[in-house]
Amino acid sequence: MSGLVSGLDTDSIVKNLMKAESAPLNKLLQKKQTEEWTRDQYREMNALLLDLRSATSNMKLQGTFQTKTMASDNDSIVTAKQKGYPTATTYDVNVISQPTAASSASVKFTVNNSVKDGSTEIGGTAFSFKIGSSAANAVEIKVDPKDTINNVIARINAVSSTTGVKANFLEDDKSITLTNTTAGAASAVYVGGVGDTTVGDTSDDINILGISNGDTTGGGTNWSAGTYKAGTNVTAGSVKINGITYGITSSTFTFDGIEFNVKGTGPTTVNVKQDEDAIYNSIKTYIDKYNDVIDKLNTKISETRYRDYQPLLDDEKSAMTDKQVEQWEDKAKSGMLRQDPILSGLLSQMRQSLSSQVTGSTIDDKHNTLSEIGITTGSYYENGKLYIDETKLRQAISENGSAVMDLFTKTSTATDSSTKYAESGLAQRLYDQINSTMTKITDKAGSAASLTDNSTLGKDLTQIGKDIIDWQARLKDIEDRYWAKFTAMETALSKANSQSSWLTQQTQS
Repeated sequence: MSGLVSGLDTDSIVKNLMKAESAPLNKLLQKKQTEEWTRDQYREMNALLLDLRSATSNMKLQGTFQTKTMASDNDSIVTAKQKGYPTATTYDVNVISQPTAASSASVKFTVNNSVKDGSTEIGGTAFSFKIGSSAANAVEIKVDPKDTINNVIARINAVSSTTGVKANFLEDDKSITLTNTTAGAASAVYVGGVGDTTVGDTSDDINILGISNGDTTGGGTNWSAGTYKAGTNVTAGSVKINGITYGITSSTFTFDGIEFNVKGTGPTTVNVKQDEDAIYNSIKTYIDKYNDVIDKLNTKISETRYRDYQPLLDDEKSAMTDKQVEQWEDKAKSGMLRQDPILSGLLSQMRQSLSSQVTGSTIDDKHNTLSEIGITTGSYYENGKLYIDETKLRQAISENGSAVMDLFTKTSTATDSSTKYAESGLAQRLYDQINSTMTKITDKAGSAASLTDNSTLGKDLTQIGKDIIDWQARLKDIEDRYWAKFTAMETALSKANSQSSWLTQQTQS
C-alpha cells in the first residue's frame, strides 16, 4: 500500500531511506571499480615491460654485435653474405670447377596441327594413355573428344603425387613436356597407350597429343616422336679456400659462417669486417625503446591523484552526459599507481645497473661503463633518460667492438649474488630485473591471458564480489521491512477511519 490512506509519498520515502542504507554497498561498488582500474593499469605496465624485455633479450645476444659486412673482389666468381660468425677477416677463394646440379628426366611432344591452342577441343574419338615415373606407378589418363589440351594437362598434374610426373603446355610451339618431379640419373618418364604396346604405332588417337605409343614397361626411352632427356646426378665441383681444397655439390655453400655463391671459376678474395652501422643502429634502437618505456613508467608513478573523484555509480552516470562521464573517470583513474613501489623499485634498479661498471678479467677497463662508450644519463629531472654521443659510440665500436659487446652481453658464473651482478653485462642485468618485476606485477594483478586469477587483486575482487552479493540481499530484506511497516501503518489508519465513520453514524442516529 502506497499512501492510499495516509496520503504520504511512500515510494519517495522508502527510496530516500534506502539511499542511506545503501551507503556501504555503494562504497563496495566504488572499491570494486577502483581495484579493477588498478589491476588493468598494472597489466598495461606489464605489457609495456614485456616489449622492453624482448628488446633487452636481443641485446643479450652476441650475434647482435657480430654483424659483418663482406665483399668479394670479383663478384663474377664468388659473392658472399653472412650466415653465422666468421672467424677470419680475409678468405682467399679459388674456384677450380663449378658443380653441376642434378636434372630431371623429361620428354617433349608436339601436339597435332589439328589442335589450334590449349583451349581448342581435341576431337577424334575417346582414348586413354598411361603415365608415370615407373611402370609400377603409372596412372591411366582418359581423354574425351570434347577435352582441351589444358584439360589433359590439369588431369595429369592432378595425379602427379602418385605418378611422380608433371606436365606443362607451351602454346608458342604447341608442345607438351612431361617431367619427373625428382632429379637424378634414376629419374624416368613412362608413357604409352593403353592396351597397345606396339612401339611406334601411329594408328591411335593418342597421336593427336603428339605422343607415339612408347614402351610402357621399358623405361620410357623408346619414342618415335619427341626427344627424351634422361636425368643426371649432381656433378661435384672443387674450391680452394685459404689454401685448402674442398669438394662442393652446390653453387651455394656455407663455410665458417659465410654463405658463398659460386658464379664462375678463378681466384678472388672475400674481405670481412665489422658492420659498425648495424651495431650502432642496434644500440640506438634499444636506447630509444628504453627511453620510451621509462618515460611512460615515470609518467605513471607521478600522476596526480584526485581523491575527490570517486568512481561513478549508475545513478550518477545517468544524470551526466557521456563526455562528462569520460572527463570524470579520467580524473578518477589518475594516480592509481602513483609512487607504486614495484615500478619505482624497477626504475631505481635499472638506473643503478646502467650507471655501474661491468667488472671481470675479460673486461676492457676503457669500455666498462656506458659513459665510456658515449651513452650518458640526462639531468636528474629527466628520471634516467639516456643520451647517445654518436661520434664517441661509433669510435668505441670501431676501436674495440668486442669490448662493447661484452659490456652488454657478458655472463658470470659466480655463485655470489654481488659478484655475479658486478660481472654481468648491462643487458643481462636489465633482463633479470625486468623479468623479476613482471613476476611481481603478475602476482599482484594477474594476467589477462590466464583463465584463473590467483593474484592479490584478483582475490580481493573475488571477496568484494561476494560482499556485494551479501549486501544486495541484506538491502532487499531492509526494503521489505520498510514496506511492511508502511503497509501496517496504512492498514491501521484504514481501520481507524472506519471506526471513526461508524461512531459518527451512531451519534447522528
